Amino acid sequence: MRALALALLLFPGPALSEGDPPMTPEAFERFVEGRTMDTHNRTGRYGVETFLPGRRAIWRDPGQCLEGTWRAQGDLICFDYQGVDLPFCWTYHDRGDWLMAWFDGDRGTEPIMLYPADEVVTCEGYFGV
Repeated sequence: MRALALALLLFPGPALSEGDPPMTPEAFERFVEGRTMDTHNRTGRYGVETFLPGRRAIWRDPGQCLEGTWRAQGDLICFDYQGVDLPFCWTYHDRGDWLMAWFDGDRGTEPIMLYPADEVVTCEGYFGV
């Protein structure tokens, strides 16, 4: 599965065309609520996020653990984390059992891939690196 995602990144085709609309907020919510997703870029896994009811989320990477919420803003899904001044906004695209996303919906940037994970993320006891 991850090899396919990398191939799509290296050799864009119809799956990355402009005819590939972003997920609606409702579709995104149905896909992620109650799940944890590993987040990858071309170099590998760099974070993990658990999506809770009520459009709440917990993001964790080696340097931070953030609690926040997500909301729709046009075609974007924006995350507002406690202690972070600016939102992180993405367009998400359904790839069957995983998601592809572009920061601020800009397809000129490197996309990220989100894959289902088995763990549940919390910030309890988190001390960072």
